[in-house]
Amino acid sequence: MIRKAFDNCHKSDYASSKELEQKNNYLDVLPFDDNRVTLQELPSCSHSTYINASYVDSFYKQRAYIVTQAVKSKATCIDFWRMVWESQSNCIVMLTKVFDFMKVMCLQYWPLTKTPFGDIVVELLETKNYANFVIRTMRIAKIYDNELTSPWRLIKQFHFTEWEANGLPYISALLDFRRRIRLHMASSEKNEVPTNNNNGSLEDGPTTTTCPIIVHCSNGGERSGAFLAIDANLELAKEENIVDVFGYGKIMINARSHLINSLDLYMFIYDVLLEAVQCNIEPFPMHELKSFSTLYLTKKSRQVMEMKHSEQYKLLCHLTPQLTIGDCAGGHRLENRGKNRDVMVVPPDYARPYLSTLHGESKDYTYINAVNVDGFTRKNEWIVTEWPKHNTVDSLWALIFDHSCHTLVNLTTAPKNKKTYPPFIHNKNRHTYGPFNVEVISYQSYPYMTSHIVKVWKKTFSLSDAQVTSKANQCDFDFKVCNVISAKMWPVHNKVPQSTSGFIDVIKMVRSWRKRAPDKPELKPTVVLSHTGVTRCGIFVAANIVIDQMDMDQECDLFHACKLIKLNRPQLIDNK
Repeated sequence: MIRKAFDNCHKSDYASSKELEQKNNYLDVLPFDDNRVTLQELPSCSHSTYINASYVDSFYKQRAYIVTQAVKSKATCIDFWRMVWESQSNCIVMLTKVFDFMKVMCLQYWPLTKTPFGDIVVELLETKNYANFVIRTMRIAKIYDNELTSPWRLIKQFHFTEWEANGLPYISALLDFRRRIRLHMASSEKNEVPTNNNNGSLEDGPTTTTCPIIVHCSNGGERSGAFLAIDANLELAKEENIVDVFGYGKIMINARSHLINSLDLYMFIYDVLLEAVQCNIEPFPMHELKSFSTLYLTKKSRQVMEMKHSEQYKLLCHLTPQLTIGDCAGGHRLENRGKNRDVMVVPPDYARPYLSTLHGESKDYTYINAVNVDGFTRKNEWIVTEWPKHNTVDSLWALIFDHSCHTLVNLTTAPKNKKTYPPFIHNKNRHTYGPFNVEVISYQSYPYMTSHIVKVWKKTFSLSDAQVTSKANQCDFDFKVCNVISAKMWPVHNKVPQSTSGFIDVIKMVRSWRKRAPDKPELKPTVVLSHTGVTRCGIFVAANIVIDQMDMDQECDLFHACKLIKLNRPQLIDNK
């Protein structure tokens, strides 16, 4: 139906000329002659006005967007920055990875230091990394003979890093990404985006109400089109309380080829809009947290807040995808059933950490009942698991060794029932767990926790001399250092910690160790363990996500923190 709305008068005669082939990444994704972006002509440079980019309208604004292809050569990199400068845009939206499927999808066209691109100089000022996207703040200016000939202009690049070419992204992350773009554009329209004059001092920049948002994926096609449809329809919903995906599809198909070319992405647009309408919960400034606590002081206001939270929890459950037996096939295999404490709490295969060093120890040596969970700033920042059984203690240490985990957080006070909950750490000396040696090199006891700093390595034996003892041949190499931090104030049968301040102390200890642990701890996952591997772990991880959010953005959004951690393990937060 949408394709029938295409006007055959749109031609790409200029873009398809042979002289311009090197400027087009894909010969089937070309701008139309009547709405292509035309650059200023350069002296003695043929076809210098051409760039593979198209203007696209929104519902309320002509030329609201510029959709272009990814930068894949030095020449098109210069053209790209010329387009940014000439269009006076202050917002770039990048929807592709630099590398995807072992293939270069886009050159890194932004610099790490001050770098000239033709007669445009670009300088990176700030980079903020999140789990699913990166926000870079840059400034650009015109130069001639290495001298500035214009004031500096600030620009932000919003780079969504977790949208594969043939996949679909996490909806909540994409909506948060879009929210930040709109906050930036609203700030621009209020004349709050500063520029620098030639002397480097800040001045108020010109209003940017008419400046387009530059959007690109790899080919300037489907992913860019999906983003435009989502953004334009959310603006329409905000103003008129309606959406019109079909209507905007007709606008896009007459603006650029391949902007809407997939049924999966078309359905995805509706899914995103549905969640945006159903889940209109946004972060609030963290300074408002104190006022929230006062709402629990009276019985009436407490009942109102509990009712509100109950409704939010129902929505949270509604938006949480349910895992099927097929999703969790590894955990339901016959040889792995005995490795699970609860047959209903099994990790999905696409989100479980695989083991490698227990090769030959069991039929499926790769399996442990554990699941990867994203943090606020990093993918797979956490690994959530259950208290090991007698037959899985080895697997716990394999998890720590194989994934170089620098921290293990145990949120259950050591249970007295050693048959059900076997000990996996001792206070001193060296102990053996299957093929692993674990040596305590430091032990500290605090009011609310204990800390065991341990060295973990796998036993190996030399076969060169059969006469010597195995002890003499045992080689200690490739060891990992891990801090096992165990809570002392949360017994098995307690729903909440016996001490809130003690729980906070555990969080502080973990965060402190993660900053100073050896071997690049910022790149390694943290293991979070409880006797069930669910609710306690969920509370701990959600709290850390919100703390990171407040540190970076001075905002608080507990709802989406809980939604994120329930993605791969729905039981991580319950309402009991």
